[in-house]
Amino acid sequence: MNIVIAPNSMKGSLNAFDFADIVEKAFVTCSPKFKVRKAPVADGGDFTGEVLRRAVGAKEITTEVRGPLGATVTAGYFISDKTAIIEMAEASGMKQVKSSLLNPLKATSYGTGQLIADAVSKGCKQIWLAIGGSATVDGGAGMMEALGFLLFDKNKKQLAGNGGNLGRVQFIQKPAIFKNISIKIIGDVDNPLLGPNGAAAVFGPQKGATPEMVPVLENGLKIWSKLIQKECGTDYSRLPGSGAAGGMAIPLLAFCNAEIVPGADFVLSQIDLEKQIQWADLVITGEGKIDRQTLGNKAPFAVAKIAKKYKKPVLAIGGKVEPDASSAFDGIFSLVNGPVSLNEAIKNTKELLFQFSWELAKTIKAITFYE
Repeated sequence: MNIVIAPNSMKGSLNAFDFADIVEKAFVTCSPKFKVRKAPVADGGDFTGEVLRRAVGAKEITTEVRGPLGATVTAGYFISDKTAIIEMAEASGMKQVKSSLLNPLKATSYGTGQLIADAVSKGCKQIWLAIGGSATVDGGAGMMEALGFLLFDKNKKQLAGNGGNLGRVQFIQKPAIFKNISIKIIGDVDNPLLGPNGAAAVFGPQKGATPEMVPVLENGLKIWSKLIQKECGTDYSRLPGSGAAGGMAIPLLAFCNAEIVPGADFVLSQIDLEKQIQWADLVITGEGKIDRQTLGNKAPFAVAKIAKKYKKPVLAIGGKVEPDASSAFDGIFSLVNGPVSLNEAIKNTKELLFQFSWELAKTIKAITFYE
């Protein structure tokens, strides 16, 4: 039996590569009749950069940049020929800040802009920018500041690009725009910039915004988007995905040669998952939580779409699963089979995943190899 193992990362506990390795070990230990190919996936969130790096054979570059709250951090990105693969979270992510210090009014995407500028200085003509895991709701203002844009208030006083200053920006001074540079913005959500499903309301609280901060951030994003619309002539605030990463896409769409691409579909095309699935008899995918949001074209759902296209059965494994996602798969399974705290489950993810995969392999072996 040919099995393709194509999981997303389990946020906070297991990356996609370790996930695939553990499931493979369980199956090949169970029976040599299981032939396994591993194809870890991503959708713009955790480990997207590493998945793409391995797909195209890119080399790592490290440099010091400004972190979300101003402290210097060491961030890495990847280069393959003239293409740079950048994860926003490396420079401007929540992982760079203690959870107790998260504050989207103060946080800036400046470091991400520094990574883009560094890649361009090294001759890159194409940027693949994965924007999951950001700590910011600054509309990309900090990033643009790092790329040479100047922001001013009504008194022509220069402002730093952060969430708290967005509502004060009245004028933008644009530098010479990068020529012959294209940017693909790789996201895993389709939220618009503004409103109840927008960047401030949905993602602000995840990044430390208090109830009092949310309307401040919403107002700032509204003023910022109107100013950008005035500058470029296009309203991007309603565009699906414009609310991801605190509105990072808006200025890139307006002033740079950028486009938003569906994260999972883009990554899966780069690793040529269709070819792997055509070889398979069974496809196994998964991520930390499989629920209604998974159906919004998160990586496991995108894997399932390809599997269904080729009429291959597809199973999904999650740390937590909800019935809302069941329709996308031929089976969804939780690693946790009894009362257990979240911290305990995360601590024991490797053991839980191996044990579940071992039992799954035994079941499939009993059914498939029965004589």
